Amino acid sequence: MASDRAKRLRRLARTLTDRFGLAPHRHGVMEAEWSASTRAWTFAWTDGPTVAQVRAACRETEPVASEGLRYARSLSQDAVALGAVRLTILSATTATRRRPRVRPADVEALWRDRPFPVPRTEREHALVYAVVYEVHAAHHRNRADAAEICELINQYGLAVFLRRCGAELSPVETLTAHYAASHAHPTWRHRLAPMDPGALLRAVRDDPRASAALLDAALALLPGLPAESAAAEDELRARCERVSPTA
Repeated sequence: MASDRAKRLRRLARTLTDRFGLAPHRHGVMEAEWSASTRAWTFAWTDGPTVAQVRAACRETEPVASEGLRYARSLSQDAVALGAVRLTILSATTATRRRPRVRPADVEALWRDRPFPVPRTEREHALVYAVVYEVHAAHHRNRADAAEICELINQYGLAVFLRRCGAELSPVETLTAHYAASHAHPTWRHRLAPMDPGALLRAVRDDPRASAALLDAALALLPGLPAESAAAEDELRARCERVSPTA
């Protein structure tokens, strides 16, 4: 009986590996594991479908053999880093005086009901790579655990990794990256929250050493600031001509 159940569960694990497309996934297949200490079977996999999805598929396909089955979905280092990045950026919208710290449990909760966590944008992909690479380099190994990833982001914020990965910045981000420190705006460093466009325009106009790149970025803000554009555009364009190299 026990041997028959083992065969059925291992066959079920292979079936679900194919059903959820895990075989070509870089984290590998679903495994049926027996624990002698707990005398229980566990289905284990990384990222991929949620526990609820796998449990429902097991009950539908093998309701008898899957009775009492345990489920263990682990998260890869990339999924943890992606979750920590998203949670950190999301915290920029919360009206709290203290900067919230991302914990491994928060990342687990984020992905609990979300299957196949992957970056939605090239920027997310680049940030994840930069964060994971930094943990690898700091610890001299090709592995990063959840606590290390969360602590790194909590300590340094995201701006340093955005700069290292060479991601393209919007005009408001270009200006914020330059003026955030001098204008006491720490949420850029930690959460990539940009400064108010009006404040950025004033910062450029008050900065006698603003580069051509900063002046161009300020000009790009003007369509969204109609009340200030007429007075500022001529001034900024004249300054651009003065600081830009002649042909």
